[in-house]
Amino acid sequence: MARLDAADRQGVLKVMGKLFEELAAATNASGKDIKRENNEKKDEQYQLTNQYTRKQSVRLLKGQDSKFTDFNNFIVANSLKRAFDIDLETTDGKIKFGSLKKPSEGANYGNVAEGVFAVALLARFSSGRVKRDTTAFDVYNLIRKISYSPMPGRTSVKAILNETAPNEGISATDNIICNITLAKVNMDFLINPSNREALLDYVIASLTYANKDSVRKWVETIYTNRRVDTVKIDADGVSNERTSKIDVKVSITYRDGAKMKLMKGVDINASIKADDVRQFGQVSGESFNSVSRFFTTAIGDSMLSESSTFEAEPKIPAKMRNIYKSADILIDNNLRFDPKGMAMKIGTGISRFATQDNAGVVDPESGDTVELINLSSGEATIYNFKNVAQKLSEFKLKSGYSVGGEFDLPTITIREVESNKVVVYLRSKAERKIEKKTGRKYLYYRNYIEKGPFLTELIATSATENPVTSS
Repeated sequence: MARLDAADRQGVLKVMGKLFEELAAATNASGKDIKRENNEKKDEQYQLTNQYTRKQSVRLLKGQDSKFTDFNNFIVANSLKRAFDIDLETTDGKIKFGSLKKPSEGANYGNVAEGVFAVALLARFSSGRVKRDTTAFDVYNLIRKISYSPMPGRTSVKAILNETAPNEGISATDNIICNITLAKVNMDFLINPSNREALLDYVIASLTYANKDSVRKWVETIYTNRRVDTVKIDADGVSNERTSKIDVKVSITYRDGAKMKLMKGVDINASIKADDVRQFGQVSGESFNSVSRFFTTAIGDSMLSESSTFEAEPKIPAKMRNIYKSADILIDNNLRFDPKGMAMKIGTGISRFATQDNAGVVDPESGDTVELINLSSGEATIYNFKNVAQKLSEFKLKSGYSVGGEFDLPTITIREVESNKVVVYLRSKAERKIEKKTGRKYLYYRNYIEKGPFLTELIATSATENPVTSS
């Protein structure tokens, strides 16, 4: 369990919708108890008296809606201490708001961010056509219009937004169509009014991209070309997420006689990440084939010489430690005797994992280029993996091996020597799982590649080219 008062502002905002559902249920006579947690150190700070219950499952008294509103307002204003200090009345005594169990987040914020990004582009191409800057107000207005339909045979749902936009010199309008496909839990989070503040960082970050000059260029082009165009914005990181990193794609078509033609060179196509997630590639599984595939991509070596040793070891954590240690020795030796060549291999692996042959690559059919964009803290950062291998080969690198975590699993850390900043981590991780049919508990292993500060500095540029209004 984790208490609300252990979370930061953004952490609380992300669960606000679900929290309010739980509060409503705990107040309803036919509802259910809400969970809380005792914490000696934190409760000491609240100076609790015997008026406060220690029960960890409680039912709330009615008539406390104003306290719920105050809590929301304090969190939005970043007055966390005042929010957590609010008293709630239960059938067993008082409790502090901060002692409530933090609901599980449920939504995947990278996918939610895809929806926000698509709507920001829709706002720019429609109502933003004749404005200096598209604003958060424009984005929220469109989000309020979203209504979705289930997709047969799938857990995802689809929303279609249709807008029109004026043209210069002709009365006919352009058609702007936005298709958003998300898992239902992510779509519900996107459209829940209680999550408005939780979305704000993603909205502002998306607007820094939607308001950049390269996007304005396309908006201006179709506004002044004196013809009817159809702009299609597709946000679908669900249907082909295992084979493609193209999350949001923009296409523009127009009628030429009896035929519809695709406008060439439209470069508003993105692979979206949220909250600066370090992990950008993985291979799941604990078999030799899985681990070999991971290292083949990451460092250009299949580690085939370690196959017998790997298979002979009965314990999986020991298997991982042995092969990661051997990989570290191989990397370290190559960085000593062929530093440029090994750095090129590491850079190539980074590019392959990050792009899956999409980001930074030109689509041969449309001529479009895909960008990897991170939305975090109200900023949009474009990661350019083009020539990353060549760039990395200009620096001296070193490799280090360590073991840690609950299961003593290995990590290879590759650093730039002069700054000692981390380029990438190659990491083995395990998570506890339960088999749905049998209830059997087991460990699920993954091999991750995660970016460090040095790689971020090497590949990142800000999308900010002009100011963005956040009102």
